[in-house]
Amino acid sequence: MEWLALILVTMLVVAGVGVAAFFILRRLFDRAADRVADRIGSVLGDIGARAASTRAGQTAAAKARTVAGGYTHLGAYAAAHGISEDQARREFADSIERLAWLMDGAVRVPVIGPVGLDAVLGLFPVAGDVLSAAIAVSLIGRSLKYGVPHELIGRMLGNVLFDLILGSVPVAGDLADMWFRANTRNVALLRAYLDEQARDTFDTSATRVS
Repeated sequence: MEWLALILVTMLVVAGVGVAAFFILRRLFDRAADRVADRIGSVLGDIGARAASTRAGQTAAAKARTVAGGYTHLGAYAAAHGISEDQARREFADSIERLAWLMDGAVRVPVIGPVGLDAVLGLFPVAGDVLSAAIAVSLIGRSLKYGVPHELIGRMLGNVLFDLILGSVPVAGDLADMWFRANTRNVALLRAYLDEQARDTFDTSATRVS
């Protein structure tokens, strides 16, 4: 009986150490991933800002505004649909959150956490990762309609690019990909931006009333 007890205690210790190591590794990964993705996003944002400041970039932006009509900025979008800017902001936030939930958090797995369609697509080498990245980029494309600044778009693209790089690593990359959740990170960035815009709108309105 003593050896059974010893085996049981050993298994419990190993399991405890394994779980602790898992969460420590995940914490270290999150910190490193944040720094790398932010750096990639910063570089992409700078490139986008420089491209937009050129004559060709300004011409392209003007053409895009003409083609998009009332859909380029949130206020114009709201006016085109006969709704308030606050309602347009909520509808946009809800739509991107639904996409992020589908891709990153539709099912909660014990220990690992929430996973979604992105994890399933990651099981298919190359094609699955490319399709997942394309869906993530479509979220960014939807954001462009609302006049999201280049710096924020760069950070979002940085998250998608880093997620794509992670997914290209066999096995370990798939697990890291589930941890990183680029779409959820991008929605958090957009949420913060929309909340800031809402506060600015409220402050401006309050100043005019006073």
